[in-house]
Amino acid sequence: MPSLQLSDNSTIKSFPPVIRQLNNNAYPPVQISMEEETEKHSEFVQIDGVTTHLYKITGWTIPVWTLGHAGHVSVPDVPDKLAEEKASYTTCTLDGQIKHKLTFINKFVPKDVKLIFIGHSIGCYMILKLLDELDSHHVLRCFMLFPTIERMAESPKGEIATPMLRYLRWLGILVIHFLSYLSPHVQYRMILWYFKNRKVPNCIYNACMSLFDPFCVGNVMYMANQEMQVVKELDEDLVHKHLSKISFYYGQSDHWCPQEYYYDMRMKFPHGDFKLCDKGHEHAYVIESSEEMAHTVWSKFIPVFDFRNFE
Repeated sequence: MPSLQLSDNSTIKSFPPVIRQLNNNAYPPVQISMEEETEKHSEFVQIDGVTTHLYKITGWTIPVWTLGHAGHVSVPDVPDKLAEEKASYTTCTLDGQIKHKLTFINKFVPKDVKLIFIGHSIGCYMILKLLDELDSHHVLRCFMLFPTIERMAESPKGEIATPMLRYLRWLGILVIHFLSYLSPHVQYRMILWYFKNRKVPNCIYNACMSLFDPFCVGNVMYMANQEMQVVKELDEDLVHKHLSKISFYYGQSDHWCPQEYYYDMRMKFPHGDFKLCDKGHEHAYVIESSEEMAHTVWSKFIPVFDFRNFE
């Protein structure tokens, strides 16, 4: 069984080579069994991301959990009780999504596991909120990729999306309702046409099939509208409180968190770890640049860990 040697000569023993993925549905995830006892081990917990490539880069040594957003993918046929829960927006609110991740961590992650959080976009906001709730867990580091943690409605994309999400959300759901009657084959061909001439992994095509589910699209747009209303001024006290454990990675041409947000953060927190992307990755890097971002996280961030600080 492979293992990873740390700077203090201790070892992170691996779990079986499998990526642990939390179901993105409104009902509880299946229980995860972890059979190995270790003296010291770490887990990546990624809120939206590049888990497959990252897990491979680690040599299958540091297990990865992927936590998506509840209600953002199509669910199979379920008993009536679960169907009623599925129809509720409670879990699909911004606060509900944060509780969704917290419940998973508290229920399924052993207390002695050291966690490395990787968030993308609104996942970074969720991680900030989670940090105050995880006193009993040992969080090694948090990596914020293209973080939307402030002034979302004021960003270039937000200025366009905010009125549409507030007043025209129903129209988008109506259009998807009609498209949902198309055959899966036709729907898939539409996705192929949209991504033509782009190097897109198969997982993106499969994930996009949920965009023909009115329930999923309604949840996505509902939460997006909440993001525009809730994610406003930066919680500077919260960032300052956990700054020593956070690394921020901003995009050069990110219209959800533009460069000025990066420079503002550097001025407010001169001792923080902030990096500006020099590779031209888009905000939605998961579409075409997942592997490159996984290498960025591993090569630029992970080697700086000094695990002796976390004995």
